[in-house]
Amino acid sequence: MNMNEIIREVARRYNTTPEKVYAEMQIAIDAALMNKDPEIQKEWAKVPFSGERPAPEDVIIYLADKLNKLRNTVS
Repeated sequence: MNMNEIIREVARRYNTTPEKVYAEMQIAIDAALMNKDPEIQKEWAKVPFSGERPAPEDVIIYLADKLNKLRNTVS
C-alpha cells in the first residue's frame, strides 16, 4: 500500500475524508513540533524535510526507515 491508499483506508474506517485524515495528521505533527523539551527537539531535528515544516509523508518515511534499521539490528 502506498501513502494515499493508507490514508483512504483510514478515512473509510473512520467515516471521514482522506483530506481530513491528512489535515489531522499535519495538526498532530505541528503540535508535536511545538514541544519545547530539548530532547524532543533533538529528535525532530533528525527528521529530513523540505519546506517550512515536516509533512505527514516526511514523518512516516523517517519513522519507517528508523523502524526498519532497528529491526535489522535486532534480527
